[in-house]
Amino acid sequence: MQNDVRKEPGAVRKMTRAPPMNLPSDEAAAQGSSMGAVVLGEVTALRLVWEQMKWSRALLILLGLTIFWTASLFIAPLTIAPNTFAFTLGGANVVDHWNLYQGAAFNWYAKVIYTVGDAQCHQLWYRSLWINGNQFPIDARMTSLYIFGAFGLFWAMMTQPAASASRGIANAFPPRIQRWAEKVGVEKFAVLVVFLGILPVGIDGFTQLFQAVTQYESTNAVRILTGVPGGLVAGLLLGMMVKAIKQFDVEYRSMRFRAPVPSLDKE
Repeated sequence: MQNDVRKEPGAVRKMTRAPPMNLPSDEAAAQGSSMGAVVLGEVTALRLVWEQMKWSRALLILLGLTIFWTASLFIAPLTIAPNTFAFTLGGANVVDHWNLYQGAAFNWYAKVIYTVGDAQCHQLWYRSLWINGNQFPIDARMTSLYIFGAFGLFWAMMTQPAASASRGIANAFPPRIQRWAEKVGVEKFAVLVVFLGILPVGIDGFTQLFQAVTQYESTNAVRILTGVPGGLVAGLLLGMMVKAIKQFDVEYRSMRFRAPVPSLDKE
């Protein structure tokens, strides 16, 4: 018998395939679509906010000036050397430190900001905030009032306009509170809101004013806290007054447009 002859096995070749293309999965595509929708929604929301902000140009300008002034309260002390304006005493509604502002230590920007602040504030060093070794141009309470007054103006911008400031203030609150305001009267409601907003400032300020009798001196923390509601309602009231003027003009123009033109009878 012949032996079986077997051939040696040849080398095994591996069949290689081209790697699959990195195509985006359904999950990645969905995630990208979701992110795009979020970005689009945010852009749309910002556009709506901007439309509301520029509805009244006068109010937009007022907000811009308030933000500039409030920022300057922090920036001006940084533009002068430390201890240039420190430990001062003065009276309200009068410029007490004009000679100091005329010195070479004050640049034109700080000179303007501190002079305007001096005209409206007594600038007592122990009632002021400090930065860079200098007092702020106005005291802590007024600084707080301006900061939150800007927020109050923005609050008014985001509120539905009305032909009266009272109705506008009521519109600034949720529907449930608006319904209650209509029951008691929007004028009374607006007066109540403003009164409650400035009440903390009045109590703290007047108690301190008569400290010869009350023996009370407030603190900067209390001055700042009482300025929060006061600034908010002051900004809201001022903003709604400006918007009421614009809304009245809009309604007046609309009435004139819809009014029928009288015809002249021909003889």
